[in-house]
Amino acid sequence: MRTFMRAVMPLAFAFAVVATFSNSACASEEQPCGEDVVASVAKWAGVKGELKPWGNGDGLIAAASCKAMPDAPDTTIAAVAFDTNHVGPNSGGGDIRQIVALVKGGEVVAATRSTIEQDVLTEVGSFHIDTAPYWLSPDVRAFGVVFDSSARGPSCADAAADQELTLYVREDRTLRPVFGTNLYGWVNTDPNSCGAGLEGEHDADAYMTIAVGKTISHGFADLALSARVTRNDQKSQQRIETAKYTKRIVLHYDGKTYGVNMYRDFWYPSDSVMKRSK
Repeated sequence: MRTFMRAVMPLAFAFAVVATFSNSACASEEQPCGEDVVASVAKWAGVKGELKPWGNGDGLIAAASCKAMPDAPDTTIAAVAFDTNHVGPNSGGGDIRQIVALVKGGEVVAATRSTIEQDVLTEVGSFHIDTAPYWLSPDVRAFGVVFDSSARGPSCADAAADQELTLYVREDRTLRPVFGTNLYGWVNTDPNSCGAGLEGEHDADAYMTIAVGKTISHGFADLALSARVTRNDQKSQQRIETAKYTKRIVLHYDGKTYGVNMYRDFWYPSDSVMKRSK
């Protein structure tokens, strides 16, 4: 899109799982944005034009998702991607403006901006607001924005990642990203195969969950990232599960960040193509 160890046993008691996503889970909860919220975000970002969805004439909205802030229903968390390159004299550009904002009373009270650099691996697909209880400290609750790319990616790949989660904390009128990870990953375990779904192919994929810990590093709770890994074989045009297990790492806040890595490989099997290449 753009541009984290401890023993496993105690973690079951020290951490509480607060977030898990899959494509079906994200798709099942619609998070529409009101026109007034989009207009407020566009005003803050300096975006002028048709505030309508992509493909609707000169519509500038590539993706948008909104959800009320927990315990503060008068504040809306908004994630909006504006495509200002496909219309007007400067049309044809590939990058998209991404704004994550808190909107209250028709005004943006805190926000951050970034750029979605579109390429063969990344195209604007959708956002999902994650309001799981990420209590990083007694008085700091983070929220997440999940980005799903709609790009099909290369025709031949050894690994892939999707469902990019970024956690934000509010600091006055700014939203600061403190953590980033992919929530889904796939890796090829057969060097003689190319891409998922091919006959004779062997692979592994993982869905990741996040848990907030009781231990503290530089003022914020440690985070445990767990990957539920499934190994698969492709035989007779059927995908067969051959093994399931969990891999886990613990991430510590360093005073600024837990780290941002949208292509995590801690869960990759030792016989995966990517591990062999190192």
